[in-house]
Amino acid sequence: MKIKPECATCIVRQVVDASKEISNNEKEQFNLIKACLGVIEKIYGEDAVAAWMGTTVHRYLKKISGNPDPYKRLKDTANEIALNYLEKLKDELKLCNDYNPLNRIICKVKLTIAGNVIDFGPYSTDIDINKKIEETLSGKLKIDHSKELLNDLKDANKILYICDNAGEVVFDKILIEELKNYCDVVVSVKGAPILNDATLDDARIAGIDKIAKVITSGNDAIGVRLEESSEEFLKEFREADIIIAKGMGNFESLTEYDIEQPIYYIFKAKCLPIAEMVGVEVGDNILLKNKKLKIKN
Repeated sequence: MKIKPECATCIVRQVVDASKEISNNEKEQFNLIKACLGVIEKIYGEDAVAAWMGTTVHRYLKKISGNPDPYKRLKDTANEIALNYLEKLKDELKLCNDYNPLNRIICKVKLTIAGNVIDFGPYSTDIDINKKIEETLSGKLKIDHSKELLNDLKDANKILYICDNAGEVVFDKILIEELKNYCDVVVSVKGAPILNDATLDDARIAGIDKIAKVITSGNDAIGVRLEESSEEFLKEFREADIIIAKGMGNFESLTEYDIEQPIYYIFKAKCLPIAEMVGVEVGDNILLKNKKLKIKN
């Protein structure tokens, strides 16, 4: 997915938020932001891919600041919020264990989308996360390809589940456990910190390593960058019968490739460019199969 003009607003805000996490000194914040604006100026244009443009900018910010993980505090907070929030979801989790397989899939997909709102990339760092989780759980899937997913699961031997954010991975675990009723699941996280994306540490905090094989992408690219991915990731990617990609960054990047396997994108449409591309409103919940929609850039 190529960027839209308004994507500049999001990437600049991310740089401002990250700079404030890196330093409390306003002069240093100004210097970091100004330096990153120079990088944005060079790579911003109609042929840029939002996730990959963000990767370049955030890699540069990490380099010049000497901080390898500017979002560390926010990721720790997100994991804590998610783990605590699960205690409030006992009734929802009971409903998710409905005897009907389709109902279980829909319920657990919605729970993972609820986790997808714990995201300081498209959202500001001062959002009311609890409120957004509640709004998501009370909503419906605006695009709902759960029947297709259930049918594909019946013939699958292996799923590659590509995670998105810290905190969110706590909710991912619920869906991963359900998917394991059908076939093997390999879970992928980032090979190094970038934005608030989940790494091995976050997967372990969520307990995902106890229920599934966890690998890394081998890089710190936002979304998926196959050209930079490790051989282990590429092997699992090729061998997977189904790919499940969480979050907008994975959607933005994977739609740049011609991929044969079924890919299911699970995310909340958090910005207008994404919403317009898939034909929904901002804030809608999405379970989209790649073959069901012709992506237009």
